[in-house]
Amino acid sequence: MAKKIYLSPSNQNRNTYAAGGTTEMIQCDKIAAATAKALKRCGFEVKVGKSGDLMENRCVESDNFGADIHMPIHTNAFNGSLTGGTRIFCLNSNGKNACNNILKYLGAISPGTTDNVKYETGLYEINVPRALSVYVECEFHDTVKGANWIINNTDNIAEAICHGVCDYFDVKYTKRTATNDNTSDKDFKSYIVRITSSDGVNIRKGAGTNFDIVGAIPKGGAYTIVSEAKGTGASLWGKLKSGAGWIALDFTEKIR
Repeated sequence: MAKKIYLSPSNQNRNTYAAGGTTEMIQCDKIAAATAKALKRCGFEVKVGKSGDLMENRCVESDNFGADIHMPIHTNAFNGSLTGGTRIFCLNSNGKNACNNILKYLGAISPGTTDNVKYETGLYEINVPRALSVYVECEFHDTVKGANWIINNTDNIAEAICHGVCDYFDVKYTKRTATNDNTSDKDFKSYIVRITSSDGVNIRKGAGTNFDIVGAIPKGGAYTIVSEAKGTGASLWGKLKSGAGWIALDFTEKIR
């Protein structure tokens, strides 16, 4: 039976980044979505907490899911001058092995050098979930260097976390390739939308207005969506079956 991983991205939308005009919640939603994709590729069952949801709700959902690992995903901050690296927290020695496996890969790529694993007894999402909690702080976002690194390395962060989880459970890590990265999530059911905006919609390279425009679609057209993701500029983005890119689903209606 596949191991179950519950991902709980930070809901701290007021924690602004030193660069990129973004926030901790926005970036951690992206990291969680990419981590879920990587973990599913490696055979894990994954559930991601709803963007901005309360920690209390996340813990209940994690318990109901029957998670083997409950993983909060955050980025860190200190005094605006320390790019401090990867910090991973757990309750006690029961979680140290899992933390060390993730630190091995994530610490190796984050720009800060003071990486560590630490026991924390005062964090809600470490104490409350029934599952083993592995609390990941990816890097420090209050320096320009740290913020830019987090923004530009979403997939690398996700793959490092996934690789560590694979090692912990003794599961073969399957590398991301052009072939397996462009396939739809196996649990996602594609659907068709119609463009409703009188101005049509832009097609972007990724899920967010921070990605380059690569095309446009006029009002009225019908298109198949094969994947969804959170991103800046819209409540939800959809990936086009054609592979042309992503569109903001706020300006569409689902027709079947």
